[in-house]
Amino acid sequence: MATQFENTIKNYLDSRAKEDSLFAEAYKKANKSIKECCKYIYSQARKLAKGSNSVGIDDATVYGWAVHYYDEDDIKVDKVQERVEVVAPVAIQKPVKEEKPVQQKAARKKTKQELQKIFESRQLSLFDM
Repeated sequence: MATQFENTIKNYLDSRAKEDSLFAEAYKKANKSIKECCKYIYSQARKLAKGSNSVGIDDATVYGWAVHYYDEDDIKVDKVQERVEVVAPVAIQKPVKEEKPVQQKAARKKTKQELQKIFESRQLSLFDM
């Protein structure tokens, strides 16, 4: 059964293959698989972490590694511990304080004279044509 991460990578690559015919050919390689692609991504992330237990990587970089895995024939996938955690940006994590709605002043009603002026200014005349 595929993991959510594997499904996300597969969906991106499927979409990319529809738009990019050159990549579509690389994506068909029999010696490549989504599972191995994800292992390659994990190994690249481990290298980037340089021994740390965690590392933050943007989507574009992860998708770039996935495409690179399919483009290159001589990639050897290192055995790594597979664990992916998706963390929302700090701005999203903090609860939003509810603000009281700003009450607007009630709009002043226009007088009959003001409404008449507006009407007259919009009215067309046969003599203006």
